[in-house]
Amino acid sequence: MTPSPSEVSNVSNDEACATPRRARTVRVGTIIALLAGAAISTALIVYHNFSSVVAAAHRIGWGFLVILMIQVSEIVSNGLAWRALFRSERPGFTNTLLVLRWIRESINYMLPVGRLGGDMAAVPLLVARQRDVNTAVASIVADKTLEVLGLFLFSLAGIVILFERAGNKSVEHWAIRALAVLFILLIAFLGAQRWGLLKLVDKVVKRNSRLGNGMYGSNLTSIHEIAWAIYTDSPRVILSAFLHAMAWVPGALQIWAGLHFMGHGVGIAGAFIIESLTMTICSVAFIMPAALGAQEAAYMTIAWWLFGIPPATGLAMSLIMRMKDVIFGVPGLLVWQGFEGRHLWTLLRRRRK
Repeated sequence: MTPSPSEVSNVSNDEACATPRRARTVRVGTIIALLAGAAISTALIVYHNFSSVVAAAHRIGWGFLVILMIQVSEIVSNGLAWRALFRSERPGFTNTLLVLRWIRESINYMLPVGRLGGDMAAVPLLVARQRDVNTAVASIVADKTLEVLGLFLFSLAGIVILFERAGNKSVEHWAIRALAVLFILLIAFLGAQRWGLLKLVDKVVKRNSRLGNGMYGSNLTSIHEIAWAIYTDSPRVILSAFLHAMAWVPGALQIWAGLHFMGHGVGIAGAFIIESLTMTICSVAFIMPAALGAQEAAYMTIAWWLFGIPPATGLAMSLIMRMKDVIFGVPGLLVWQGFEGRHLWTLLRRRRK
């Protein structure tokens, strides 16, 4: 039986009402998680004496500049990993992806938008630079998936080093459990993409007239097909996964440099263990914006249990890493707004003609 126009209209209205409700629910959940993470971080710092944490952070001195310089290599490696998923492009496309990757990370860290807000914001930026929307979305989904795979490989290497050093058994057990959860999340994400998630995303993109009928339109090939075409291109996937795994290494170097300048040298292997286990825990606690609370607790606990580093120093190391992210994140947000403003100005000029 064919539905009447009024019934179709009612269904459309119900869907239109449901979307804002879901968006509000996500925003409220994000705000609650943000407040909870901030409360945990504040409680840890207050409990371990705020002045002691600040004094430990102050001891890093010029070492903070070393951490900032190392951070550039992380952004570059992630940007090149994303670039590896594209075939031959015009000159300058690599530089474009490096800047967009910087913007993605800045939004994800600085704004309460969850771990995917920056990735979604990068879609229109990529479309505005002569990429169709389906390819843009598929490339970002594949890049995010391979980023998690890179973290899994990095974490696995850290656990192998931990076992070779015959560390704390309880830490080893918790590390294996966290790695197992990360692996399950990775498989679940891939499974969801294979069995309908990307088809759902495809429908959402088509429904969004601003993107689907944007400056360059959408590809006739669906997002689902493009993404799985990327996954079947083994050389590109392997290169991207390798670069993403290497992109986590600068974090270990930053931990090594930070603890060294604060007077708690743990060696490269020790810093590798601390960073890999911390990032594994932060990824499992993905519901917390910017891993607020989870990162502080992880740095403090792992450094203390495995290397006897005072909790105040571990918390100071976390604050230093956050300060580094803010220093890179604020300019990234400004560049993003500059791109958006230029795009709006271009659209206004076209309408006037």
